[in-house]
Amino acid sequence: MEILVVFALLSALAVFFFLGVPIQIAKARDANRKASINRVVKAVEEYDGDVGCYPVSLPQCGYPFFLEDKIYLPDLPCDPETNDSYVYVSEISSCPSWFQLYGNLEYTQDSIIDRLGCRNGCGPKCQFNYGSSSTNQKLNPFCEVALVPTPMPTGAAAPPTNLQYVCAPGGACEVFVFPEESGCPDIYLNDPACQNQCSDPKNRCHDSRGKTNE
Repeated sequence: MEILVVFALLSALAVFFFLGVPIQIAKARDANRKASINRVVKAVEEYDGDVGCYPVSLPQCGYPFFLEDKIYLPDLPCDPETNDSYVYVSEISSCPSWFQLYGNLEYTQDSIIDRLGCRNGCGPKCQFNYGSSSTNQKLNPFCEVALVPTPMPTGAAAPPTNLQYVCAPGGACEVFVFPEESGCPDIYLNDPACQNQCSDPKNRCHDSRGKTNE
């Protein structure tokens, strides 16, 4: 009987370890993500207070966020598991008036996901479940219900497609599907030359994540 009791206790501890511990570890990483995103938001708001605009893009995680001699963050935080940057989205403007910052929580039962309205996804390509933003902007303007296309009459000409050309990180003028995800400073509709602005690095996208929808 004593052996059975000990075996039952060990089994219960094993179940707790294999089920409970991973959840607690995920929650701990999520707490790190929330704190990191909050730090970046505060830094971006401080930048706006100094400049009067939000930044067009942010450096990659691990690098400092600064303006001239003022350092807002000595190193931008990375996701604690993937080591990726949190995704920063700003208004497409030389002086953005709003911003959003996105990440993903591992513990998907966190009630904050529903409070933010991100249960079905937020942000570019609706691939995030957590984030923060400037007070004048929602988190999910890019997550819209897909509309069923209306069949075109037989023989009707297809409407013209507006291609979003941007200055890619390498300096080429390329079509991006989600330029806002890459922090592209300007979009040149149907202009494969990008107004010859790509030679200047400040006109280039931060990265190439928004190039395709894959």
